[in-house]
Amino acid sequence: MFHKKESHESDIIRANLTTFVEATKVNVVTLSDAINVLSESVDANTRGNEQIANSVTGVAEKAGEQLELVKDNLDLIESNDTNMQNIDVALTDIRTILNETVEESNNGIRRIEDLDRDMKAMSEDLGRINDILSEFNSEIERISEVGDFIVEISDQLRMLAFNASIEAARAGEAGRGFSVVANEMSTMSSKTRDGMQTINKILEEITESSGKVNDSIENCTDTYNRSNQTFASVSDAFHTITDSSRGIYDKLKEISGMFAVMSDNSGKSRMKAENLFEAAEAISEKTHEIAAVSEEVAAESARIGGNTENLDNMLTGIRHLLKQYNTSIVPTTKKSSRQIKILMMSMLDNDFWYGVRKGALYAGKELEDCHAILEYVPLIPKERSLDEMVCDAVQYAIDRNFDGIVFPGFLGGANKYFKAAAAKGIRIMAYNCDCNKEIPRIACLRPDPLEPGILGAKAAERKVGGKGSVLMLTGDRSVGVNVERSSGFRNQLKTMKGLKVCDELTVPDDADGVYKIAKKGLDAHPEADIVFLTNGFPLAAAKAIRDAGRSRKTSLVCFDHNEEIFAEIKSGIICAAIGQDAFGQGHDPIIWLYNHIVAGEKLEEFIPCSLSVVDSSNVDSLVGV
Repeated sequence: MFHKKESHESDIIRANLTTFVEATKVNVVTLSDAINVLSESVDANTRGNEQIANSVTGVAEKAGEQLELVKDNLDLIESNDTNMQNIDVALTDIRTILNETVEESNNGIRRIEDLDRDMKAMSEDLGRINDILSEFNSEIERISEVGDFIVEISDQLRMLAFNASIEAARAGEAGRGFSVVANEMSTMSSKTRDGMQTINKILEEITESSGKVNDSIENCTDTYNRSNQTFASVSDAFHTITDSSRGIYDKLKEISGMFAVMSDNSGKSRMKAENLFEAAEAISEKTHEIAAVSEEVAAESARIGGNTENLDNMLTGIRHLLKQYNTSIVPTTKKSSRQIKILMMSMLDNDFWYGVRKGALYAGKELEDCHAILEYVPLIPKERSLDEMVCDAVQYAIDRNFDGIVFPGFLGGANKYFKAAAAKGIRIMAYNCDCNKEIPRIACLRPDPLEPGILGAKAAERKVGGKGSVLMLTGDRSVGVNVERSSGFRNQLKTMKGLKVCDELTVPDDADGVYKIAKKGLDAHPEADIVFLTNGFPLAAAKAIRDAGRSRKTSLVCFDHNEEIFAEIKSGIICAAIGQDAFGQGHDPIIWLYNHIVAGEKLEEFIPCSLSVVDSSNVDSLVGV
């Protein structure tokens, strides 16, 4: 009896020690990442401080130059103020001259308008004189016509006198009286003709003078017309001068307004320049203070860098210490003559895969001492599909002559790429579940296919005391682990008479989908005592139980371990969480593959990974909870 108790306590100590070692490995990865970040930050801070110190020196020099420039700027502002005052006086004088110019232009316009009126009146008088002369010329022509008529009568009288003389000569003594009359008539005719000739000559002289007057009037009219055009041009010129003067005056008013603003701005600029001068002096003082502080910060950064290096050395010592407590596969002691390159892929969308990543990174740390490198590729589909990402990762390994590839076996869609990699001599290893038969992998590290479901069923039976109802939530059946967990669970239930499945629902591979289906199933099955979830979103199912008001009635059996799941185990919402050694699934296949490549170690086709169940009986003993 004592021996059995001692053996049980040894098992507990061994389990706790194993848990402590594995948790320490996880913490080593976490601390190592933090140290790398801190080291990079210290280096960046040191470089930054050096740049700051150099910059501060430059700033100090520039601050001195700035002081000189500000002083020069103040002198220029003062000079500008004087010049602007002179400009203001000149603008005032120009406005006065323009006002006088506008007034004189207006007077000129008025005088031209008066002269234009007088010229128009003169033109009208000349027109009337021209009309009178025209009438006078017409009268002279009529007189000339009368003169011609008189000359014609005179000629007839002369002919008549001549005829009378002839007849008087024939009559002899009897016609002597007629002869005297005929002579008188001839004399009168001659005098009449002479008189009319004189009159005609006078009329011709009058007509000639009238023509000259008429020509003079026409010349005056032409001169007036030309003068009128000239006056119009002069008037237009005066109007243009007036309008231009007013425009210039208005522009000067605008300039004067802008000048006032400039003058005001100049005053403000002077004030700001004075403030800038004071600020420049303060900057000059502060730069010297900053330089001193930068030197202190640089010294502190150097101390932090030294402490970081010491901490990194301490972690290296912890890693060597952990090697004395081998809880999993370790790298072979055989050394490779060349660098070994291994590419590791995993999902990164829930806590299980976060644990896988930590295991992979710890393996990478171990391989640093073995002339080998590990490239970890997280698979987070967003803009590209998961298959595209896997194909690209395998092609990357082919192009760069990697030695090995480690990947989750459920990833499909890249078979031809894996075949091409194997054809080039790249060793391929699957983990978590086996891959397609077409992929020439050398081994697969995975849990026993049915064991996780069996452990889940046993945990459910313990919770309900052997009798109860189960609501099964099964993930995507194209993923092998969901089918295997479901099958293992159902197979185990066949051996249990009191535990029955009330319903089995398919849930999508995301938290929202799991929550909605779980809530719907709980509402439809109030008799359910256990919810069994096969995929990786247990916290969503736990929230559905709580939101359905079933916290005291229904418990969850799920997979994977983290602090939030442990907290839900303590609260009673989760009754058991089956762990598939996420850290080991990330770490062990890498080391197995490395040992196979370097030492030629033969691997079993299936390498089992350990499973563990966390429930209320052991959750408090776990490290970090």
